[in-house]
This record gives sequence, C-alpha cells and structure tokens, in this order.
Amino acid sequence: METTVTSKGQLTLPQKIRHALGIDAGTVLEVEIGEQGSVVLRKKATPGFFDQFVGLKARHAPFATGDEARESLRVAEDQAPYLTKPAPSRRKRR
Repeated sequence: METTVTSKGQLTLPQKIRHALGIDAGTVLEVEIGEQGSVVLRKKATPGFFDQFVGLKARHAPFATGDEARESLRVAEDQAPYLTKPAPSRRKRR
C-alpha cells in the first residue's frame, strides 16, 4: 500500500490498516525512526479508569502505572491464601 505526504506533512493511513488496528479519529499514534530509515507508528494505549486513578497519586507513591498496581495486587492475592477462604459467618442475636 502507498500513501502520499501532503504539503502540510500529513498522510492518510489506508482504511484497511485503520480498521485492523482499531484506529479512529483522535487516536494517538507514537512515531519513531526505525532501522534503515523506516518510520514506525504504534497505536498508543489509552489509559483505563484504573490507570487514570493511579495517575492522581501523590509524588513518590508506590506505583507508577495502573499495570504495576494490578500486578502487585495479583501477586499479593497469590501469596495470601487466607484471602481465598470464606470468612466464618456470624449470626446476629436478637
């Protein structure tokens, strides 16, 4: 496939590529120079709710990204078998 760069430096990605990658209007792409003068475009991941929440963290908080926080929680759950056992039920007295 070919595309042409306009006088403003813009180009159009072919429809097949946009659909295959899920690229819509407003999608942010990362651009870098690849090997032998090639241009590499990557669809930038959009942060989910959890990532946005972690983005509000204070400086020097333990997690830089939502992925790090999720991984830490997953590891903690794997290492804490008491979390998987149901808590004993307590009946209320009348």
